[in-house]
Amino acid sequence: MTYGSDLVVDLLRAVGVEHVAINPGATFRGLHDSLVNHGQGDPEMILTLHEEIAVALAHGYAKAKGAPMAAVVHDIVGLQHASMAIFNAFCDRAPILVLGATGPMDATRRRPWIDWIHTALVQGTQVRDYVKLDDQPASVAAIPEALLRAWRLARTEPQGPVYLCLDADLQEQVLERPVAVPDVARFQPATPPHADPRAIDEAARRLVEARFPLIVVESLGRRPEATGALGRLAERLAAPLVDLAGESEGRPSVPSRHPLDMSGAHAEVVADADVVLALDVTNFLGALGQTDRATRAVRLHNETARVIAISLDDYAIRSWAHTFQSLVPVDLPIAADAALALPALLAAVEDRLERDPRAVERRQRAERIAARHAALRAEWQATAKLERSLTPSVPTAAAAAPASATGCRPRSASRSPTAAPASSASISNPTATCSTS
Repeated sequence: MTYGSDLVVDLLRAVGVEHVAINPGATFRGLHDSLVNHGQGDPEMILTLHEEIAVALAHGYAKAKGAPMAAVVHDIVGLQHASMAIFNAFCDRAPILVLGATGPMDATRRRPWIDWIHTALVQGTQVRDYVKLDDQPASVAAIPEALLRAWRLARTEPQGPVYLCLDADLQEQVLERPVAVPDVARFQPATPPHADPRAIDEAARRLVEARFPLIVVESLGRRPEATGALGRLAERLAAPLVDLAGESEGRPSVPSRHPLDMSGAHAEVVADADVVLALDVTNFLGALGQTDRATRAVRLHNETARVIAISLDDYAIRSWAHTFQSLVPVDLPIAADAALALPALLAAVEDRLERDPRAVERRQRAERIAARHAALRAEWQATAKLERSLTPSVPTAAAAAPASATGCRPRSASRSPTAAPASSASISNPTATCSTS
C-alpha cells in the first residue's frame, strides 16, 4: 500500500466488491491507477462509455445478484451524467456504491482552470436528495470509516444507492505508513425490522375471518425467498393473488402459472375483496383503483375493503422526490420487512385455521378462482392466436411465442385485459414462472 487510492482498493476487496464499472476521468486517475497496478484485476474493472451506463450496470448487477457493486464517476460532470441512473436505483431501492472524485479541495494544489471547474463545495449535494448517504472524507485516515458506513447503509433495508466522493489529492497522497483495514465482518448491516407480533396476530385474524381476502404485491420480488411463503399463505386462505410489478416497475413475485394468480383480472378481484393484504405496495391507488389519464380522476374498484399493509415504505421517504405516491387510508399498517413478516403471518393464519370451521367454503372459493384463472388463460391464448398474423406485430403475439414453445408466458403479458396465466400448476417451485412440459 503506497497511495491513498491503494487503501480504497484494499477496502473494496475487503467488503467483497468483485467488479467496478468506470468511464475514465482525470479526477479519479489515482484510483484508476490503483485498480490497475495495486488491484491487478481484483476487483475487476469494467470499462463503459458513459457514467450513466456505469451506474446502470451496477443497478442491474444489484438486482441480479442481490449485492452491490461499485461504479466510479468523474467529478461534477460525471456525476451529472450519472445522476439519472442513480435516481433510477433510488426509485428501485437497488444498493449501489457510487464512488466519485473531485479536484483537490486544497486550492493551492489545483492546476489552473481545469481543477477549479472540476471542484465543487460540496459535490454530494448534486445527488443528496436521492441517495441514502453522501460523504467526502477529508483525510486518508478517514476513508475506511466513510466507505464502510456507505457500504453498510447501501445494504440496510430499505436498500439504495450511496455516494462517496474522494479528493483527487488524497487519492495520490503518498502514505508514510500503511493504514489498517478494519475487520469488515464487524460492520455488517442491521437485521431488517420484524413485525410486531400483536399486529401479525391481528392481521391473521382479519384474513381468516374475511369473506373474500385478497393479496396484492408490488415489489416483494426483491426477496425471492418470500415467494414460497406467499404462495402457501394464498393457498391456505384461498385468496387470489395480484402482482402489480408490471404496472409499477416493481419486482415480480407471483409465478404466473399459479392457479390463484388473478393479475389478469385485477379490478374484478379487488371489487370482490373485503380484506386486502398489501405486501411491499407503494402505489395503493394503482392497487385499489384506476386513474383516468385524461381527467386525472381516480375511480376505486372497492371503497369498503379493509387494508392491511406490510412494508418499509415509510423508512424510505425523502422530501425532494415524491416517489411515495398518494396517501391512502390503511386500516392496519405494519412497518416491517414483508419477506420476514410472511412466515410469521403464515404461521399465525395456520394456527387460526385449525379452529376455523369454513374449510369447505375456502375450498370452493379456490376452485372458483382456479376456474376463472383457466378461463382467462384460454381467452388470452385465443386472442394471441388471432393477433399472431397482424402487421405490425403486437405484444400479445410476442408473449404467445414462448408460451407455445415452452408453456411459459412473460409476466408483462398479464397486464392486458385479456391476459391470463400460462398454466394452473402449483407454486411448488417458487422460483419458476413457466413450465417446460
